[in-house]
Amino acid sequence: MEIHLKFPLEFCLLAVSFVLSGCQESQRQDVPSEESRAESPESREGALTVLTYDEYFSEEVISSFEKESGLDVKFVTFTNLDEMEALLRSRPSEFDLVITDGGTLADLIELQFLQPLDLSRISGFSNLDTRFLDLAFDPGNQYSVPYMWGTTLIAYRSDKIDEPRKSWKALWDERYRGRVLMVDDDFDAYAAALLAGGHDLNSPDEATIHAATELLLRQVDDLDARFVDIFDIRDQLLSGECWISMTYSSDAAVLADEEENIAYFIPEEGAPLWVDSFVVPRESRNIEAVYQFLSYFCRAEVAAANSNELWCASANKAAKPFLSKEILEDETLYLSEDVMARCQFDKQSSPARHLLLNQGLKRVYDRVREASEKPEISLLIWEDYLAAPVVNQFKAETGVRVKVTEADNSEQLKQMFSAAPGGFDVVVADEQTIRQLMELRLLTELDKGKLGANTEQVEPVLSAAFDEGTRFTIPYLWGLTVLAGRSELFSKSEPSWAMIWREDLKIALLDEPADLMWMALLGLGYEPAEATKAQIDEAAARLTARFPDITRSMTDQQTLLDQLEEGEVDLAISYNGDALRRMADVPGIEIVVPREGAPLWLDSFAISRDATNPDLAYRFIAYMTEPETSALSATELSYASPNRAALPMVDKAVLNNRALYPEPDLIQKCSFVRFSPEMERYVKGVMLRLMSESRSRSFSADWADRETSDSAESGTE
Repeated sequence: MEIHLKFPLEFCLLAVSFVLSGCQESQRQDVPSEESRAESPESREGALTVLTYDEYFSEEVISSFEKESGLDVKFVTFTNLDEMEALLRSRPSEFDLVITDGGTLADLIELQFLQPLDLSRISGFSNLDTRFLDLAFDPGNQYSVPYMWGTTLIAYRSDKIDEPRKSWKALWDERYRGRVLMVDDDFDAYAAALLAGGHDLNSPDEATIHAATELLLRQVDDLDARFVDIFDIRDQLLSGECWISMTYSSDAAVLADEEENIAYFIPEEGAPLWVDSFVVPRESRNIEAVYQFLSYFCRAEVAAANSNELWCASANKAAKPFLSKEILEDETLYLSEDVMARCQFDKQSSPARHLLLNQGLKRVYDRVREASEKPEISLLIWEDYLAAPVVNQFKAETGVRVKVTEADNSEQLKQMFSAAPGGFDVVVADEQTIRQLMELRLLTELDKGKLGANTEQVEPVLSAAFDEGTRFTIPYLWGLTVLAGRSELFSKSEPSWAMIWREDLKIALLDEPADLMWMALLGLGYEPAEATKAQIDEAAARLTARFPDITRSMTDQQTLLDQLEEGEVDLAISYNGDALRRMADVPGIEIVVPREGAPLWLDSFAISRDATNPDLAYRFIAYMTEPETSALSATELSYASPNRAALPMVDKAVLNNRALYPEPDLIQKCSFVRFSPEMERYVKGVMLRLMSESRSRSFSADWADRETSDSAESGTE
């Protein structure tokens, strides 16, 4: 289990008392130095070496112990329990104390790697919670002293997943394909599968365990799930590459504090419990120091200060009065009786069960390895812009995996692709971004012979697309940038871009500067394609007056829809399909095309100049542009298909939606965002200046607020 530091403010005084009582810093090391390995027993006298996870002890607490005891504490860290066991096997005499979990503890006892404890020499042992004593992996606590405890639960990205099912079954939801991570621990992984299948997580039944194995195999096959250590889970949750995963309760709390878009929950079926304990290696000779250290950590105040900083649950029951309010109120750390009743430790029921889990997990890992060896293409695309059934069908028919990387906006997509064109085989982007990539010579001119007849079935409304003859691109989907807002706004007057000037409305703007200028010009009654510099300046001035902090009003597609759904804004500028999908079940929200028309856009496939797998790229594009596939994408994503042959197969509800397919007289007013080259440069400069000035004003305002706050605090001292 990995722990990261977090220290509640109200417990600073407690920590400071430890710091004042001992100013020595503990010496931490990832690997023992040659000097420390060569130390004689005499030179090691007075030192204590602990083999542990990184960042699993409060430095202030350790410093206080060193001051009080006169002992020097050294830490050797590991990233997973396999690494710990390997270190202990190879250098058993170098460690005095080891942190381990229950399953590994049972193995170490069986291997006779540990020495038994004299519990009478540990003052404060009675402070420990009896729920974590005398467990199956160490009856009578002959070898272990409980340290920290918690659950294995589910963490997810709330900016990627609106509201997952509060069940272990969420890890098998095909909407999260390619974004699911599992912990690489047999007990925890099988606990998730058994609970998802409606079984006891400690079930010894062979048929039930085989069924759980099949569920894990299906997770690999259908969702491209991977089994990784907790460090990978942490990194990929923070980066957003992982959307949903298993993790440990203490780690989840700290991750959520570090990244506001990470949330977590204990599934409704219950969860596996874990307890990390101190054990003493068989060859440790610093026994007096060991008992001093264990007694120190059994003190209630010490255990509380340590837990408060690490943000995890202590196995010390007497520490509870000294724990921070935040920790005690976190129901995933200190569980209610009802939740605790649904959670279980590994009962270590039988060697036969353990063998079944090991054999099953080997099959799963072999399947993961086989999947990683399959051919793969890398796709760069907008967020949530690929229908899961379409990708699954492509994989089933071809055996080719699709690695998906998502971008939030066109500028981000362009930067990602330009920085590493060899990292992607296929890119999906709007016409402006594609044109810029063409100018940078980052795309391959297409061989139409490898794409079949599907490339000729383009809708007439898209005939003005920039890539004449589709030399570099094949259309994917098209749509409009529209208004989404409260229904009563549109019932009182005809929808218009002039609504963005209304001071009485809270409005979220899409973070696409050129599109925003286009819509501002429409809102002033101008024809954007023919706009003069004076008209552009007028539009910029109106935007500045209406949105003084415009960069704070501009946001990505998913965030602005979140704001609209939660009632934080009245009106949002949004892509039509995304808005229709998100607001389908939200009462009182309407999606409309303004009377002046709307920016029209076309997203297309293109192949990278430096594609690693160009043949697979052609195969993927050919598949995606087949009429049946194009129709399925349009129906699933609520966007318009550019493929005329696909239209008869598109769901009628999609075809009849006027926010997707406006009436002919209105669609005639819709056009691509395309300024003349001179005006395009001018618009870019104007919008850059506008946003720069906005950021400067925002910074000045924030600084003034901070100064005022600091002055107020000084005045109260």
